[in-house]
Amino acid sequence: MRLVGQMSSACQIARERISLDLYGELSEFEQLALNEHLAGCSGCRAHAASVARVSDRLRSAPLEQPEFPVVLPYRPRIRVPLRTAQAAAAAVAVAFIGFSAAGLTGAQSVSLGDQTSGRSVNPAAKQETRAVVKFRIGQGTVPRPVRGGASIV
Repeated sequence: MRLVGQMSSACQIARERISLDLYGELSEFEQLALNEHLAGCSGCRAHAASVARVSDRLRSAPLEQPEFPVVLPYRPRIRVPLRTAQAAAAAVAVAFIGFSAAGLTGAQSVSLGDQTSGRSVNPAAKQETRAVVKFRIGQGTVPRPVRGGASIV
């Protein structure tokens, strides 16, 4: 049971396709499905007619000249010197290689075995330890005083 004001999913899909149909963006299959739905649904037929009227009025309306010129503000691009960009890229590469090397090639330790019993060292028993790099992000801003006694962080 549908509540008043709710559409079925078929009607929602059909209304989306009605808008796409106005711009000729439906595939042949979608066009056939829309026509089939419109043949059996009077609500969607009325919606399609209404949308088509509004679209036709907008397209046939004469163009108007604005009373004042419209000027967009000029926003220059931020230019970064090539040397600065190269230095930043090199720094990132060095940091990346350093952090990945610290995580992948940590120090290795070998158990020497029990010297009193005379057992030999087993090379397959190596244990690998990895270096751990931890980052801590903290709030580095100091509150600014504002009139009235409040502060902004």
